[in-house]
Amino acid sequence: MSGTTAITALLIGDKLYVANVGDSRAVLAVKEGNKIVGQDLSRDQTPFRVDECERVKLCGARVLSVDQVEGLKDPGIQSWGDEETEGGDPPRLWVQDGMYPGTAFTRSVGDRLAEKIGVVADPEVSMVELSAKHPFFVVASDGVFEFLPSQTVVDMVTKYADPRDACSAIATESYKLWLEHENRTDDITIILVQIKELTNR
Repeated sequence: MSGTTAITALLIGDKLYVANVGDSRAVLAVKEGNKIVGQDLSRDQTPFRVDECERVKLCGARVLSVDQVEGLKDPGIQSWGDEETEGGDPPRLWVQDGMYPGTAFTRSVGDRLAEKIGVVADPEVSMVELSAKHPFFVVASDGVFEFLPSQTVVDMVTKYADPRDACSAIATESYKLWLEHENRTDDITIILVQIKELTNR
């Protein structure tokens, strides 16, 4: 009943490929005039996404929040808003006749039980051609992005010259926000890659 999400970044010359399974995320910093804007290179694979929600339902999953499973909210109402504003009691995947596995993502690696209800390890892959307008990219687990939007993470990185300091600040802020909202934390992992000189090799 335990697996993991996975996100990878592969740089070949000036092309950055990102493969994602689950709700970890890759974000590219893009210079736009005087601003640095965060551009998501992956899409979280959760039941908040209509396409993913429908896919797992076709595989036999029940998609309900914990409050719906426990009878506190009407299970017939299949409207959860969006992940950025309604993440407190997210929709989760359940087998038809039980209260498990309860995953808040629709793709992962190694969740053998959840495979039976459509949780697959098939990645979504994106590619972007890097240029001088891309100073860095971030690859991080959902424990970072649970309470920090992509743009906030990019803004935090720009405040530090040393990438280790930026990663430490983001991890610290993520940890603090988890404890403000929950009595636990999730995995908080972040990798920051500064892009200084590109070659076509």
